Amino acid sequence: MEKGVSVEEFNKQVNEAAGRGDHSVDKMIDDTTTKIGEERDNVVFDSRLAWHFAPRSFKVFIITDIDEASRRVFSDSLRADSESYESQAACKKALINRQKLETVRYQEIYGIDYYDMSNYNLVIESTSASPDEIVQEILDKMVDYANSSFDKMIELNPASIESADVPDASGIEVTEKGGRFTLSAGKSCLDAALKQGVKFVKVRISGTQPGGEDSFMNFSRMTE
Repeated sequence: MEKGVSVEEFNKQVNEAAGRGDHSVDKMIDDTTTKIGEERDNVVFDSRLAWHFAPRSFKVFIITDIDEASRRVFSDSLRADSESYESQAACKKALINRQKLETVRYQEIYGIDYYDMSNYNLVIESTSASPDEIVQEILDKMVDYANSSFDKMIELNPASIESADVPDASGIEVTEKGGRFTLSAGKSCLDAALKQGVKFVKVRISGTQPGGEDSFMNFSRMTE
C-alpha cells in the first residue's frame, strides 16, 4: 500500500531485486518479525515466514481450496488498495503466480519450503468453516499443544474428504494428491463425523502424490 502497487507486482519487484542480490526488503521484514518474536508475547503473526523467524511459537498453517481462496480475496473490499482483480479467475491466477514466486524466492534466500507441512504444529482446513470457528479451533488446539497433547496435527473438514470403500480403523487416514484428500482407512469414523456435522476431524496422511500446477502443499514428510 505504501508503494502503491499490488501484492503480485510487489512480489515481482522483490524477486527482481533478489535476482540482483538485493534482499533488503526481505531482511527488513525478517528482522522486524524476529525482534517482535523475541521481545513480545501473546502475539499473532499472519505471515508466510513467521514460523521460521519466531521459532518459539505455536505454528499453524491454514489450508483452503484454491477456488474458495480466490473467492474470498476477490470479495474482500478491505484488500482493494493492495489487491484488485477484474474477475475471480484473474484473482485465482494471481494467487497461484504469487505462490510460485514466493516458493522460488524463499528457497533461494533461506533454503526453506514454507509449503512443507511438517514445519507446523497444526495444519487446519478453513474451506467450509467460519472465521470464528477456525479461531476457536486454533485456540483450543494451542491449549492442547501447550499441555503436550500433541506435537503435529492435521485437521480437515470431513466433507472435503472423498469417501471410499476402505478398511475400518480407529481413526481417519487419507491419501493426498494435489491438495485433494481421499479416505484410505476409517470409513465409520468419517461417516460419524459427517453425520454429526463437525467442521474439523483429525487425520493421518498415509500417502501423498504430486498434484497439478496450482498445488504447492507438501505432505510427504508427514507420512514418515
